[in-house]
Amino acid sequence: MTEDNKNLVYVSDDIVNTGIGVVIDVQNIYKYFGDLKVLSGISCAIKKGEKVAIIGPSGSGKSTLLRCMNLLEEPTYGEVWLDASIMTPVDSYLHKSILVKSNTYKKSIVAEIKSKLGKDEKEKIKYDDAIKLVDEDTLENLSDKVLTQIKTGDLLKKREGGEFARAVKAYDVRYGVNINKARQRVGMVFQHFNLFNNLTILQNMILSPVQLKLKSKEEATDKALKLLERIGLLDKKDEYPSKLSGGQKQRVAIARALVMDPEVMLFDEPTSALDPEMVGEVLSLIKDLADEGMTMVIVTHEMGFAKEVANRVLFLDGGNIVEENTPEELFNNPKNERLKDFLSKVL
Repeated sequence: MTEDNKNLVYVSDDIVNTGIGVVIDVQNIYKYFGDLKVLSGISCAIKKGEKVAIIGPSGSGKSTLLRCMNLLEEPTYGEVWLDASIMTPVDSYLHKSILVKSNTYKKSIVAEIKSKLGKDEKEKIKYDDAIKLVDEDTLENLSDKVLTQIKTGDLLKKREGGEFARAVKAYDVRYGVNINKARQRVGMVFQHFNLFNNLTILQNMILSPVQLKLKSKEEATDKALKLLERIGLLDKKDEYPSKLSGGQKQRVAIARALVMDPEVMLFDEPTSALDPEMVGEVLSLIKDLADEGMTMVIVTHEMGFAKEVANRVLFLDGGNIVEENTPEELFNNPKNERLKDFLSKVL
């Protein structure tokens, strides 16, 4: 968390009650690859039944944000929630109730109180005794000052004392979720299909639900065959991926994700690797899913598709959500100059 991180947000400790209807809640995510900052404090909530399109120039952080939503990338800072469960490690910087239990906070508060009262800085005063020396308003102001310094300066150490460690653990026990179980609820479709070339189409589709013991082989096979029939590829069930076109592979990849019965579907530029004549068949399948009420987040360069399918569009640039709105407003009445420039080149 570098000096330019001034986003002093906190996650509400009653997020369970305040996030009604929210399936995925992204809280103040930063992502660094070495010294390269790709995401800069992004927060967004995906509600049940929403279709959210993410657009923006190459390198803006779109795919990284999507991959953070099911922890294929772990955020450097920030949290990702699935319903009322936290998928990421607890980010202590987002929880005031945890920060105030850190040794760094307590030592800083004691120092601030001694300074305010004109006491010798070498005088030893315990934290519990120091906070009794000032009134509530003064303590609150000092607390805000110290918390700001800790957050913007990334001042927490690896070990912050037993009380702090217990607070983090208690939060994780209360809200934490097994990441593998959480991922089962979130389907992911990649740019390049990610089918196993040594397995048949049917074997590709039933592999995960059977290995994870979500379905018996018979149940998974029945579900897979129905989905293959739906997408018009039942006759390809015993073929290998190398025998399929790009559009067919991507439709199989989508159907494979659906075998898991996901609550949310994440699409990472699902048509970018396809020949132009194959794009329509994949977009048609995604649109059908949208019409059926599937919650989905789509990173796409297909602006027309985003207009037609999404009910909210996020425009990313430089690792930030620069503008978000309904498709009608965002495409027809953009407010941000960077968005105006982007749309002038892609529409």
